[in-house]
Amino acid sequence: VVDCSTPGRKIQTIARLNAWLTQEVPEEKQGAALRELARSNGIELGTGRPGTLMSWDEIRKVAAHPLVTIGAHTVNHRNLKRLSEAEARHEIGDVRRILMERLGAEPRHFAYPYGYPSAVGCREVGFARDAGYVSAVTTRHGVLRAEHAGFLHALPRISVNGRYQSVAHIRTMLSGVTTPLANAGKMVVTI
Repeated sequence: VVDCSTPGRKIQTIARLNAWLTQEVPEEKQGAALRELARSNGIELGTGRPGTLMSWDEIRKVAAHPLVTIGAHTVNHRNLKRLSEAEARHEIGDVRRILMERLGAEPRHFAYPYGYPSAVGCREVGFARDAGYVSAVTTRHGVLRAEHAGFLHALPRISVNGRYQSVAHIRTMLSGVTTPLANAGKMVVTI
């Protein structure tokens, strides 16, 4: 039982659940743990695709637009650092094959699931490079700079999430002023 009576307690609950899932539950058991958690709260997760997800036909239509590039994000969205080498390489490499089969083109770019230090390090960067991606992004906050040319498989990114969705926030982040604020004074962020 968790207390979600205030916004602050909801945030604490989310952090607690996230820590439990990402630190205590093994990666291969997370799906079953989430299904059990949902079931214990009266929610039955179906096996079908939720209506909020795009179909492959919809993705193909979007991918056909000249301003769109479809990148890869692993097969099962697992924390790559917690996987064996074989499992991590499968997650990073096999998604390229799947996207090629479904969309007719291999993705050139990759985004690490989670992307924070306990989810991606030098080993995972090497796997993305070995899989043939041109670039890969972490979730480390930052804008691209010329110095990132030597770190194309460990790039920072600007996350547009629930906290920072206004155009003003995005413009501020894109200016680069928030990069050193989020990274202990560092302007160039990589792994």
